[in-house]
Parts: sequence; C-alpha cells; structure tokens
Amino acid sequence: MADADRAIDRLREALEDLAEERVTGLVAEARAEAEARVRARLSAAYEAALLDHAGDRLRPERPHPAARPRRTAAPAPSRPASPRPEQAAAPPQPKEAEPGYYVYGVARAAEAALPDDLPGVDPDHAATLIEHRGLAAIASLVSLEEFGEEPLHENLNDVEWLEEKARAHEQVLDQVLARIPVVPMRLCTIYRSEAQVREVLEREHDVFADALHRLEGKTEWGVKLIAEPGALERAADAEAQAEHRNGEDLSAGAAYMREKSRAARRRGVIDRIAEMWAEDVHDRVAAHAVEALLNPLQNPEVSGHTGDMLLNGVYLVEDRAKADLDAAIAELAEEYKRRGASVELTGPWPPYNFVKGSIEAAR
Repeated sequence: MADADRAIDRLREALEDLAEERVTGLVAEARAEAEARVRARLSAAYEAALLDHAGDRLRPERPHPAARPRRTAAPAPSRPASPRPEQAAAPPQPKEAEPGYYVYGVARAAEAALPDDLPGVDPDHAATLIEHRGLAAIASLVSLEEFGEEPLHENLNDVEWLEEKARAHEQVLDQVLARIPVVPMRLCTIYRSEAQVREVLEREHDVFADALHRLEGKTEWGVKLIAEPGALERAADAEAQAEHRNGEDLSAGAAYMREKSRAARRRGVIDRIAEMWAEDVHDRVAAHAVEALLNPLQNPEVSGHTGDMLLNGVYLVEDRAKADLDAAIAELAEEYKRRGASVELTGPWPPYNFVKGSIEAAR
C-alpha cells in the first residue's frame, strides 16, 4: 500500500503542476490577445486622428447661419435671341483650384538649406522654405483637388497612392536631415495658406525650438530582434531536456501526467525566453543612446520578415557615439545568430518617436 500511496501522491502533484501551468499559459494567451486588440484600436484611432487633422486644416470657415444671405426667387429669364455666329460666347473656363501647403518639418532658419529643385509629394512643385522668427518650415505646394479633405480621405485608402506619397515625404526629410536637425511632421500635414504655416511657427515657436535643441547632434536608429522559425521552440526544448535529465523516476501514470504538464508549460517557457532575449538586446543597445523607446511588434505581413519579431526598439543616439553603437550591434548579431535570431539595425530615421509632443503641437 505504501508504494500505491506514493504513486497516488505523485499523480496528485503532477495534476496540480498541470493545473498551475495551464493557468499560466491561459494568462499569457489572454495577455497576447488583449495586446493585439489594443494595437488594432490604436491603429484605428491614429487613422481617425490623421483624417480629423486634415479636415481641421482644410475645412473652410463657414459663416454663422444668421449671417448667411437669404435667398430670393430670381425672375424668370427672358429667352434671348439666337446669337449670330460671330457673337457666340466662349465656353466658360474652369476655375483653377487654389493650392495648399504641405509641410514636411521645421528647422532653424539660420541653418536651413535645401538641395536645388528637390521635388515634393507633388513632383510639379519643389520643396521650399517658409521662415518666421528664426524657424523655417520645409514645405511645397499641393493641389487641394488631390489633398483636400474629401479627396484625401479617398486617397488614404489607395495603397499605391499612399506608398508613393510616403516615399516622397521621406525623401524630402532624408535630404534635409543629411544637412541639419529637423522636427519632422506627420504624413499629410497640410495648410491652406502660407499665412497659416507662419501662424503655427508663431504659436508653437518655443516647442519647436526646444525639440530642435534636443535633437541637435543626434539621430534616430531602429533595432529589430527577429527569431527564425523554430528558434524559440528549440531553446525551450533544450531547457526542458535539461530539466528531464535531472528528474526522478516516476510510475507510468505519473510520468504521463508530468509530460502533459511539461507540454502545457512549454508555451510559458517560450514566452519567457522571448521576453528575456528582447530585454537583453534592448538594454545593451539603450546603453549607447540618450533616449530609448519600444514600439509595438510588427506582424510578418506588415514588415515582411520571416519568424517572430521579439523587439522593435528605437534609439536616439549621439552622432559621436555611432561607432560604439555599430560595435554593440555587431556583437549582438554574432551572439544571437548562434541562437537562431537576427539583430537588425535600421536608419537613420526622421526622429518621429522622440518629438511626438512637437508634432502634436502643430495639429
């Protein structure tokens, strides 16, 4: 009976382990699902905010209902005599739509300089500078027939149009960032007049000046950690094998339940390894940055990578520390290659992630 009692006790322990690990796995799954829903909501909110922003900037002021002129019935026109051929009126010419001002970013006027004939998002109009109180907005003319409120709403749903304009937007910023610090503006930041652009430079002068001071001599870089398919599972299995070698001999029933417990625990181990790898890479890269942020992980469908993205970090790095950053990335890349993961450095990028307050100020 003693052997039977011990077997029952072991079986009970295995069942308790299984229950505990199953709860851990369920919590991890629920957390992942919740994070995915939050990311989806944030994405939808960002799109709505972008559209609202465009609408606020492009919507003309409407007169108060009391100020609108009352309409009166017009008298019926008398039927004109048929004109002679030489008197025929010329067909009405369509009125040319007024342009808008597309703003890419803000720089210090004293050091602002643009390459000659740098094309804007509308290739017919080159980028230019609008200066006010020591600041300069980098801007170009655009047609409101394409960038007005209603057409912009439609164009933002056109993937090819959006990709083309995003590339042109980034090209302008890349050309300027190679020369001077710039506070970048969001895609499709549009104003109706040059006067409106100057109003923004006046209203948010101190905010832009502070952001330019923070960015001076610094550049934004991105780092991604991507585990190849199966890498995390292999690491978890290696850990489980080490645990199995150190285990005690069990009866057939207890051994079966222990294996079930290990299978349930495997998902939690994989999540823990992924978190540990991401934290290690982030901390070691952040040591070479003045500011560091974590962006949401991207799905393979969005970024085009193969495997599991574990880290999507952005880092504001002093230009003089770039060599140290490169050395750290090389060391990490070699170390994680042996584990089946890649460490990728991307950039330089316009520092959107580190001037969010400044970008919001211009809305």
